Formats: sequence, C-alpha cells, structure tokens
Amino acid sequence: MNTTPPDLTTIIKAEQHFLGKFTLVVAIILIVIGIMGVMSPVILSAATDGILAAILIIGGLTWAIHSYRLHAHGLADWLKPLLLLATGAIMVALPAAGIASIGLLFILYFAVDAYRNFTRPKALEGIGHGWFIFSGIVDILIALLFIVTWPQGSLVLVGIFVGVNLIFDGIILIMVRNTVIGNPKP
Repeated sequence: MNTTPPDLTTIIKAEQHFLGKFTLVVAIILIVIGIMGVMSPVILSAATDGILAAILIIGGLTWAIHSYRLHAHGLADWLKPLLLLATGAIMVALPAAGIASIGLLFILYFAVDAYRNFTRPKALEGIGHGWFIFSGIVDILIALLFIVTWPQGSLVLVGIFVGVNLIFDGIILIMVRNTVIGNPKP
C-alpha cells in the first residue's frame, strides 16, 4: 500500500478527468447555489439538514439490508441501522433540531481545526507560523459565534457557512479547470 500523498499535479489531473467537460457547469451550479444560500441561509440550512437526513436514512436502510442478509439476530447487529434510521427520521421530523445538531458539529469542527492550527507550526518548524495562528484565532471566533448563538443562530449560520463553502468550491473547480499541467507558459 502506497502511503505517499499524491503531488499537486496528480490531484489536479484527477479532478480534471473526474468531471471532464462538465467541470465549468458544476462550478457554476455550486457558485449559484452558494450565492442563493448566503442570500437565503435558512433555506440552505434546511436543505443541508434534509440532505444529511437522506444520507443517514439511506445508510440505515443499506445497513439493515446488510444485517438481514447476514441473518443477524443480536441487538448489536441491528443497533447501527436503527440509530442511522432514527437519527435521519428525527432530522426530517424536527428540522430545527437537526440544524442545531449540525451547528454543534460545526463548533466541534472549528475547535479541532483551531487546535490543529495552533499545534501545526511546531511540526513544520515555523513555516507559515503566523498564518496558522491567524487561522486558529479565526476558527475560535467562528466556534464562539456558533456557541453564543446556539441553537437559534444555527438556523442562519449553517446556511451561510455552507453557502460560502459552495462558492469557494465552485471557484476552486474553475481554477482547477483552467490549470494547464505540463505546459509552461511562454
């Protein structure tokens, strides 16, 4: 098993090959959805909740079919599909609770990312030390924003952060599409 991470050229070529001629279309769709989400964050928060709920329900059904085919009889064999189905169903039945839970996940993510940013410069021998510290401080501020406004603030903040992420993903796809590998510019 190769544990060496791929280089940037390999990653860009893989991305260009994966979406092919649809890269620009997908990028524009992501940017448009992101802009609409930032303008209507509650709707994007609800859509995010619905998508995650659907993933959980599909995962639960898939796992239940798998457990059934294995002739599983113990509670431990059925606990995972039941939890996935129940969590997805709760997110559908109570979308505000689902969105608040996503807000909690954002708090956890930004706290862990801040920790990584504060400890990362030590591993890199000071390369980019200031940017890592700056990023860690921004992560803490965002986590605090979610904490202070939770649970009601999650309704808006989740949509805003997902929308901004979609916008940047679209921009990155356009940049990857326009990147020419191996052809030096004259």
